[in-house]
Amino acid sequence: MIGGSLLAATPAFAGIETEIHAGYHSIYEFRGVDFGDDLFEAGIDFSYELSEGLSLSGGAWYADTDGNSGVASFDELDLYIGLTKTFGKVDVSVGYTYYAFPGASASNTDEVYLGVSTELENGVGLSLTYFEDIDVIDGGYLEFEASKSFELSACVSLDLAVGAAWSFDYNVDVDGTALDGFNHYFVSVSTPWAIRDNVTLTPYIKFVGAGSDLLNDLENGTSDDLFLGGVTLSYSF
Repeated sequence: MIGGSLLAATPAFAGIETEIHAGYHSIYEFRGVDFGDDLFEAGIDFSYELSEGLSLSGGAWYADTDGNSGVASFDELDLYIGLTKTFGKVDVSVGYTYYAFPGASASNTDEVYLGVSTELENGVGLSLTYFEDIDVIDGGYLEFEASKSFELSACVSLDLAVGAAWSFDYNVDVDGTALDGFNHYFVSVSTPWAIRDNVTLTPYIKFVGAGSDLLNDLENGTSDDLFLGGVTLSYSF
């Protein structure tokens, strides 16, 4: 966070929107799977409008988790870049992510994605995104999400999100084979608090309802629902 404050003091390049963020999460939950306890993470994201209705985005995210008896502690570095094009009220996005695991036994891998999103007249946001691992996993993951934000005060809002996901040989089945079918559903509640201009503190809680075939409790080798929470601090400029 100290490093983020120093970077935030640097003037932004004209036209580039930047956000620096850091956070803590009780569980490292990724696409329905529990990858360990006590996740500390930080990252930087940018967005640049190339032309009207076309923007370039990207960033870097670093994480450290303590793991559990099923997963050893590990570090992770994600590097990502994407393009978003607006067609009327619909945004179409394509992008690429490189997953690296410094010092861990896990193999680095590459992923591409394609997503569509829109916002209805009542303020409900809808998105559908397909991710394809083109390297180590060689499988696909599809996620749908619906979200809605309610303003509680001038500086606090209540954000709700629900969604569901499917695995196409991406995650692992409880029988040890690749999972091809329903992955999980989720419900999350967060309360972003604008502490001051461009500085936001966001606590949240999340419930993950795992599909009966999803091997997501690596500590016990079973399928199990997850309940987690955490908080993030972000600065945008």
